[in-house]
Amino acid sequence: MGLPIPAILEIGRSINFHPVRGAPEIIDGLINLRGKVVTIINTGLAFEAEKVKSTDESRVYILKNNTELREVADADFDIETSPDNIGIHVDRIADVISVENEDLQTVPANINHPFYKHVVRRGEEFIIILEPQKMLNLNEHQELLS
Repeated sequence: MGLPIPAILEIGRSINFHPVRGAPEIIDGLINLRGKVVTIINTGLAFEAEKVKSTDESRVYILKNNTELREVADADFDIETSPDNIGIHVDRIADVISVENEDLQTVPANINHPFYKHVVRRGEEFIIILEPQKMLNLNEHQELLS
């Protein structure tokens, strides 16, 4: 799976998250990012897999908020995230690749997942490009995440 690089504010190591009582299990907790309160989403639970644990390889992507995205937007840039900075906890980072617009393919109709935006084929591999705005709108997809 991949995220559009322009949506990423920074990537950090997994740290201690401050738990939030009553939050959905998918929320690892909160962190303080230079004075900003940032909610951290566990991608393992978001994709109905094993919970991502804090390890030497795990990372937290801090995504730009919509205001920060508008500051870097260009004509080919069609992405939104959230009014606030949100973090997503991943088990590891692989490669950074360049993808041209013509390489972006529609997700097949039989793969119905609200967080998927595009598919990119690289040789024999497929990379799912995530839709950050939908991934970060937990209330809209609560039935999927329960």
